[in-house]
Amino acid sequence: MITLRPMQAAQADYLHMQRWFHEPELQRWVWCDERGEPPVSIARIAEKYGPRAAHPTDVFPYFILQDEAPIGFIQYYLHSERTIGLDMWIGVPDARNRGCGTEALRQMADIIHRKHPSVRELFIDPDIRNARAVRCYEKAGFRREGLYTDEEGNICLLMKNHFDKEDTP
Repeated sequence: MITLRPMQAAQADYLHMQRWFHEPELQRWVWCDERGEPPVSIARIAEKYGPRAAHPTDVFPYFILQDEAPIGFIQYYLHSERTIGLDMWIGVPDARNRGCGTEALRQMADIIHRKHPSVRELFIDPDIRNARAVRCYEKAGFRREGLYTDEEGNICLLMKNHFDKEDTP
């Protein structure tokens, strides 16, 4: 069973993050600060994610759990009053290709609906070469909107999920 829980500003959560940042496949798509960085230290993870976890104001980090065990990370951030951006990854290789990410995105959309009723649009922007992520996001209701080049020169696919007014609680 997939569930979400807020990330905690705690050593145990930082250790999970560190393992995931060091996982070879994820290193292609996810990084703490920049692509090709040296191994990420616990201190750097605590510095970056600790304040977000302890006092979320505009970035809201969560862990994805499978049967209560952390398998991944998802966070949302306020882009505007009506738009929220998402970042997500499954950090445990055995949990990939099993619908965990799709279910996590659906649950996150429900959380956002409840906490931010004025939001009408979610977006996520995977590297266009990350076919697994693109498939996951499409299964969760995201649609391809266009391409752009990020600040590091990667071609990203902008994907959006629109909430209808009547869908909002």
